Order: sequence, then structure tokens, then C-alpha cells
Amino acid sequence: MLAFFAVIFALLVVGLTGWTISTLATKNESREPIQEELSNMFKITKMLFVSIKSLTQILKEASFPSKSDASSEIDEQLLKFVPPISDKQEENKAA
Repeated sequence: MLAFFAVIFALLVVGLTGWTISTLATKNESREPIQEELSNMFKITKMLFVSIKSLTQILKEASFPSKSDASSEIDEQLLKFVPPISDKQEENKAA
């Protein structure tokens, strides 16, 4: 069933592309609006791909934290368990 929809979509795209090219070649008064719409479609497609790229980066960062983030979390957890050293204890260790 999916293959059927893929074939129908491909035929639609090929048909629309052919129709656009033939209209661009034959009808002079339609060139400007067609070129404007094609330009708009290109801009929208470009923005879609930029948005998808940004979304994947956000999801990647949220799903796979970097090692520096993980190590800083571990360091903070370890510091909670280790008592701080006071100045007097440091002097005793130095002597």
C-alpha cells in the first residue's frame, strides 16, 4: 500500500514538473508568477531543512549528553559526599 502511494506521489511530482516546464516555455505572461512561486517553494523547502537540522541537533543534545556535562554532574555528586577541609585541618596536614 505504501508503494502505491509512493508511485502516485512520484507521478504527481513528475506531472507537475512537466506541466510547469511546458507552461514556462510556451506562455510568456505566466513566467513571472511561476518563477515567483518556484522561488517561494525553494525558500520554504530550505527553511524546512534548516528547521529539521536544528530539531535533530536539539534532540541529539537532549538525548546524548556530552561527556563534559556528565563528568561535571558526577563531580558535583562526589563533592556532596566528601566533607570540606577546614583551614585548621590543612595546617595539620602540612606540618
